[in-house]
Amino acid sequence: MNLTSWLLMILYAIISSAALLLMKAGLVNPSFHVQIRPQFSITLSYTLVACVSLHIASFVTWLGIIRNTTIVIAYPLSIGLGQLMLLAAFRLLLHQRLSASIILRSALILAGIMVLSRAT
Repeated sequence: MNLTSWLLMILYAIISSAALLLMKAGLVNPSFHVQIRPQFSITLSYTLVACVSLHIASFVTWLGIIRNTTIVIAYPLSIGLGQLMLLAAFRLLLHQRLSASIILRSALILAGIMVLSRAT
């Protein structure tokens, strides 16, 4: 795998993790009401709209990843990196405690990423 693929995977992990964090925040605090027809109305938040935008950006990034890398390598690497980014974000931004089993599972994910990266 080349440097571009790695950078795209890291960018994908960051964007998708940010989208999930915004989704968690946006579902709690709705901000504005949209009514298309009298029968259909929805309450949204600005963070939820930003979340959808980030998901679209992560999809575009994913397209760049699979264009440069085989899906057999790209999928597990991107999922593993995404899980590690989410774990770090939950710890750093939401101040959640990490148990020993979570740290062990994260270390196994990291080891799997390193094994896969050597296989390419």
